[in-house]
Amino acid sequence: MKFFVVCVWGSPREGGNTEFLVKEITKRLDELGVRVEVFNLCRMRINPCKSCRLCLKSRGFCTIKDDMTNILIPRLIEADGLIVASPVYFNNVSTCVKLFIDRTWCLRGLLRNIVGGAMVVGRGYGSELAISAIHAFMLKHEMILGFRGVTGFAFEKGEIRHDRRAIELVDQLANRMVELMRATVKLRRERKIKGSARTI
Repeated sequence: MKFFVVCVWGSPREGGNTEFLVKEITKRLDELGVRVEVFNLCRMRINPCKSCRLCLKSRGFCTIKDDMTNILIPRLIEADGLIVASPVYFNNVSTCVKLFIDRTWCLRGLLRNIVGGAMVVGRGYGSELAISAIHAFMLKHEMILGFRGVTGFAFEKGEIRHDRRAIELVDQLANRMVELMRATVKLRRERKIKGSARTI
């Protein structure tokens, strides 16, 4: 069985440290036979949640028509795994990542049992808080976490290449996600069957 992982990252700096880690984990997952689709949230048209609350009547439905609804939501519903990567901004995730997180409110129950992974890059301080923000988002959706996440230490573009520990953690995260996706196939199959019964 070929697993499908969505990897979203939110950095406005192309070719930066976060993107390097994303490419590393994508390469490793590909070696493990996983299909991965990667999206830079900062290059997508994603509007803020407007709290219309209409999604309370129909899970998976969002009134905002943008790249979140047209591109990301359909893929998230089908995914076996989700990786969220972000630079550390003020001890938290970037604006692009936070927009994405807020817009998943309409997917309550539909991301259950997806295997999650988090990666952040920062100068040192605030990294654990950023990882915690991503993990809290995933646990809110009852996703499955089995790894503490990848914390990279870098500031100037390209510095992450010298963080051997972060690169090792990327491999560990990829291996652990595949292990968990294999162990939880049945749980996600049940989620997709229930999700297909929703009305939009």
